[in-house]
Amino acid sequence: MRLPLKEKGKNPDTIILLNKFYENIKDVFENSIRANIVTVDTKVMLADFSVIDISSFDPNKIVTLFQNFEKMVNNRSKNWQSVPIQSTKSDDIRRLYFQVSLEVDKFYFYIYMGIQFHSLLYYQVDKQVIQISKQIRELQELNNSAKSEITLKGDQIIKNELEKLGYKDVDNTQLFEELFTHTDLSNRLIEKASSIEGNYPEMERNIDQIAKLKKDLENLIIETFHIDLASLDQNKMLQGENGMVLYVDFEMIKNKKTKEKTSVINFEKIPKESTETIKNELDFLYDLMKNELKA
Repeated sequence: MRLPLKEKGKNPDTIILLNKFYENIKDVFENSIRANIVTVDTKVMLADFSVIDISSFDPNKIVTLFQNFEKMVNNRSKNWQSVPIQSTKSDDIRRLYFQVSLEVDKFYFYIYMGIQFHSLLYYQVDKQVIQISKQIRELQELNNSAKSEITLKGDQIIKNELEKLGYKDVDNTQLFEELFTHTDLSNRLIEKASSIEGNYPEMERNIDQIAKLKKDLENLIIETFHIDLASLDQNKMLQGENGMVLYVDFEMIKNKKTKEKTSVINFEKIPKESTETIKNELDFLYDLMKNELKA
């Protein structure tokens, strides 16, 4: 079951304990993210060469924040288990997150903390962007013109060859049947038409030059990052919204060997010893977060 929980039963002490822990770490986590997200205004160039102002932040600062906390968990506790910082990318959506878990007797905690943000690509404000783009466009136009000439000359060659073979007055339907039936004829005509491309060696050179220029243009691209500092649940995260994500799952281990778990828990039957151990572990993690997840 996912925290926070609804209070139920005659003795909600454990539920109150869990909900308080959730609210406390959520507050510490989100405040630390806000303190470490520093936006910088900068000018960028769009594909149409217009210049605009955008705001961006440095995700590496969040990576360092998470790594420091992960290191402290590993150094200070043998009970809490951490997963190395994860980074994922899907289209323009990025995620940075870490995960910790805990087993107390037959009870299991899983905590996910991370941010989801958007990555947007722009050009640097540089005259080279305009110059290189212009060169690419000119070379593409030259190749398009050459392709048109090749097509016209190829059509004329095929027409002349067909006339020599006695197909001058044959209608298109019959001609198609002849070409379909006599593949050797079709291949011969295609070969003759294709030979024209050898008269345009500049096309290959232009293609190579275009590829080189595109790489040069890629070097002038900058990646910017945008985040709204809003709280997201898992559903909003999966829908592609950006912000801060924290969720805590509390489950009972049904089978230690298979690690099968259930979210159906009778809080009245949780032993006092287990509750006390859970409280100590949650207090430990909360105190660690207060000291390590900060600006």
